[in-house]
Amino acid sequence: MDESTGTLTTDEMNPTQHAMVIVWGHFARTIGLLAQLAQVPIAQKAVIRAPHEKLVELLLGLLTGIEYLTDLSEGAAPLVQDTEVATAWQLHRLADASGVSRTLAACTEQTVAVLERVLDAVGQPFLGRAVDDLRQRQATLVLDADLTGRPVSSTSQTFPGAAFGYMDGEVRLGYQLAEICLQTTLFGRQWLSAQHHPGNTVSAPCLLDLVHAAERRLGCHPRRRTELIQQRIQACAQAIQVVLQQTTRADERVIRLGARIERLSAQMQAAEAQIETLRTQPAARRQAGPNSQLNRLIKQQTGWAAQRTRAQAQLTQAAAVAERHRQRLVAEAHTYELERQRLQARYERFCAENAAQPHAPRCKIRLDAGFTTGANLTELIELGYDIDTKSANPAVVQALRDRVTDETPWTVVGKNAEMVSWPGYQIHDCPYPLLMGLERFHTPKGVLHAVLIRYQDDPPAPDLDLTQWFHDYNGRQTIEAGNKEEKTTFKVQHLMSRSAAGIRIQALLTVFAANFVRWADEWIRPRIEQSTRRFDGVLSSPKRLVRIAANSSAIIERGAGRERVRFSHLSSFAGVVIALSDTSGRQLSLFANDHFSSA
Repeated sequence: MDESTGTLTTDEMNPTQHAMVIVWGHFARTIGLLAQLAQVPIAQKAVIRAPHEKLVELLLGLLTGIEYLTDLSEGAAPLVQDTEVATAWQLHRLADASGVSRTLAACTEQTVAVLERVLDAVGQPFLGRAVDDLRQRQATLVLDADLTGRPVSSTSQTFPGAAFGYMDGEVRLGYQLAEICLQTTLFGRQWLSAQHHPGNTVSAPCLLDLVHAAERRLGCHPRRRTELIQQRIQACAQAIQVVLQQTTRADERVIRLGARIERLSAQMQAAEAQIETLRTQPAARRQAGPNSQLNRLIKQQTGWAAQRTRAQAQLTQAAAVAERHRQRLVAEAHTYELERQRLQARYERFCAENAAQPHAPRCKIRLDAGFTTGANLTELIELGYDIDTKSANPAVVQALRDRVTDETPWTVVGKNAEMVSWPGYQIHDCPYPLLMGLERFHTPKGVLHAVLIRYQDDPPAPDLDLTQWFHDYNGRQTIEAGNKEEKTTFKVQHLMSRSAAGIRIQALLTVFAANFVRWADEWIRPRIEQSTRRFDGVLSSPKRLVRIAANSSAIIERGAGRERVRFSHLSSFAGVVIALSDTSGRQLSLFANDHFSSA
């Protein structure tokens, strides 16, 4: 320290236009990110730079909020010109945007698979801490899943696998990104998986893959509801028994009708013999008149013939019914047996999973209506999840509206929203009773209705808090905010490659970057030697960190074994100093209040 001026004496004072990226580079070293990325295989020769370094450069671009890949070279403050960024991230001089593009084109499915494993491994310590923290608090692990579009030009023919699908309220050409995240106390929203799909992919088929990916990342899962699977196994056996009983009754009817026909035939033959005997007698000995024995026998024989005719018709019909039941028994018994075997295998697997994890956390998943099918609800319920979702089926909305009368009590749950609920409701393809809530919204366009669906082990209380339920479900707006952050901060919808692998790599690095800036927060805070109120506010905002702090000018001070980032007086964070290679106590700058008041 120069005692006469009160300033740090440095051997080097180098400028940068990307102050926060320098800080993040030092953080990346501490978590082993750069060494891990060096393992990613890319079929490209290393002339000046190793191929993986250009993946790092793409990540740097995302961390500065570039909109297009060319911004690396042609932006207002090009990253490729900032040698301090390359130094902080232990890279050679950064490559031109065209070099990054060629590397992305050289990537393969193996590159993507290894990169995904590497990024997961880097993030796992942070995710593990966040999950442990929630479990120590005995908090419910809350997952949110969504599907977001990545459109391209409707006339483009060079994006592999692109397809027309519903994106942002209209049909567009492009891709869908299926994502799932966890709400944490330590790091806020944490993305667990991002899966790339063609644009015509809909939500429902993606759900179970997302859930399995999330459980793999979390290293835990809720208690599997094996008792419910047992009930379905028993239901399969009972269903087979019902069909068997129906078949048995149909066969018994055929036998009874056959026996009746045989009796009638025997009676008719006996009557015919008697008639012939009477007819051979002399006329003087035969009784005459309508009530004669001969006439009575003829009348009986006629009646029995009519009965036999009806019985034969009934036998034909009964035989056809019995045959249908036998065919149904064969078909349904096979189907039910296959289902029973599937459920039995599922039951045994879930029992093993429960045994391997005796202290399972409680988990909730919040979904929009696109994921809600009977099959998905059934799977999630048996997997052990509490569910908060919506129904997109107009028939369900109408069915609940039909239950409403003038005496139905509505509960105000929002500024223009009311709710009423019914427990024990069952929908098609889901064998389990659900709690249903009908929402009523008063809007300038009139009264609108929607349906909330909930499942949880706790039975609904007589005084169910509908307001809390309403706000619990609307809490999934956090994933909507995450999608918006990806699109407005990290520009995930602007595809920076036209190769299949490159498109997926951009998605993987985008969700990693969103997590990365949140992990870095606790590493950065104790290294802040001088701050301002404005900078304190920015630290809790990834959007402002990327858009402002990562593009702010600063001086890199090196000397006496220390390295610091001092934000320039030309930036909005003038006076902020962050120590990189030495941690000192934090003190606010003397002009922090003045600087804040001038904002």
